[in-house]
Amino acid sequence: MPASNLPLAAALPAGSELEDMQETIRQMQDSIQDLQKNPSVLTTYLEELPAKALSLGIRVLLVVVIFFVGSRLIRLLRTLLQKGLEKSGVGKDAIRFLDLVLKWTLYILLILGLAVNLGIDASSIVAIIGSLGITIGLALQGSLSNFAGGVLLLIMKPFVAGDYIKDMTTGMTGTVEEVSIFYTKVLTDNRFELMIPNGNLSNNSIINYSRTSLRQIIQDFQISYSSDIDKAKRILLDLMHAEETLASAAPRDPEVIVKSLDENGVTLVLRAFISTPTYLEYNKVIWGLIEKAKKAFDEAGIEIPFRQVDINVKKLSDLDEIKG
Repeated sequence: MPASNLPLAAALPAGSELEDMQETIRQMQDSIQDLQKNPSVLTTYLEELPAKALSLGIRVLLVVVIFFVGSRLIRLLRTLLQKGLEKSGVGKDAIRFLDLVLKWTLYILLILGLAVNLGIDASSIVAIIGSLGITIGLALQGSLSNFAGGVLLLIMKPFVAGDYIKDMTTGMTGTVEEVSIFYTKVLTDNRFELMIPNGNLSNNSIINYSRTSLRQIIQDFQISYSSDIDKAKRILLDLMHAEETLASAAPRDPEVIVKSLDENGVTLVLRAFISTPTYLEYNKVIWGLIEKAKKAFDEAGIEIPFRQVDINVKKLSDLDEIKG
């Protein structure tokens, strides 16, 4: 091949592409010939074009009106939901979450309805949304678990911000600072800020120490076998009756009973109900009671037993007699 023809050969498409182009040109020529043979087809299309344009314009206008009215109805429903939940005492976080769910659900339904009105196949849109939902769900399994747990915590409200709780599974104790959709923020006893996934909290057993201010003291005290039991009981009851936090409307009066006869002494148990605003105040009452009981026992001559070892020393002569 001459060198002058090389650029022209390189510019020509490959064999399969050339055949496709020829087929496209052939189809266009056939369409033009059909229009020349039967010009009424083009005439009919042009005659129907204004009516179709008018129909499409009416549909678009109707879609705009429906979207405007639907948006107003969605806003009204959201307002009614918020007021109803506020009257029911639902927390603000739960109200915001439910409002968001209702908003997006209603808008998705509205958009699907408008798509059907425009002639779009709604089943295809639903299939796409379903596929996306499955894909996102598989990718975010842990986050969805925390999300579901957050929904339960916000709706059921086993604890709220400011409550002192204990996780029975992990042993964690602390004050709840914030309950969000995915995590709960807790300030531990040693002032560390802990972020706990809601999926764990919703599945674990939780003790809420702040749910009620009426709390029962069950505290053991041990005295020696040589001490006067009745005297020790009177001392503990006097201390308890002098306590300012003693509950006035308690299920039963304070009592001291013998719990057990142990190896080192007699164990007494004090049971009484007190009223404290926080769990920390409850602990302070117990700690103060233990200190007061120790001082009162010392003044009354009541001995508190402790572990001790008695060593008997014998003379060497006595050991020789034993050996002999």
